[in-house]
Amino acid sequence: MKRIVLFLLTLTAALFLWTGCAKSAPKDADLANVMEAMKQKITNTQMMDLSSEDLKPNFGIEPEDIKQFAAYIDSTGTKGDEVLLFEGVDDAASDRIEEHLKNRYHQKEIEMKDYLPEEYAMLKKCSVERHGNYTAMIVSPQYENLQQIYHDALK
Repeated sequence: MKRIVLFLLTLTAALFLWTGCAKSAPKDADLANVMEAMKQKITNTQMMDLSSEDLKPNFGIEPEDIKQFAAYIDSTGTKGDEVLLFEGVDDAASDRIEEHLKNRYHQKEIEMKDYLPEEYAMLKKCSVERHGNYTAMIVSPQYENLQQIYHDALK
């Protein structure tokens, strides 16, 4: 009898921990609004928005994979600042978007390592991250603030 009670208590505790640790799906976020909030924190005045026509040639991302996006990048080529926010149409599309953003991040590492050491140091503090069908690459000296805005929008 004691073994059965102990087993049931252990099972209940395991289920409680398992459900408590499960990640909830992100809520629907309006990426255009998220980007507008981020722009208030960005100090680089040489940034520009990208259109959907810019995504395939610059990042390899197919328009049909995207439910919504917002992209804001440095226009001078001398700074590494890029804020790229995407929602994929489904899980497979989000996988492809994530892969393209990781490739972009790696490309920036290679370009900056020897030629822009200060920008490279900033890049190494930044990341590509995914939450459900939302994927973002935030590269900015204000990374922590921008990341917080992004996370808050997905909660």
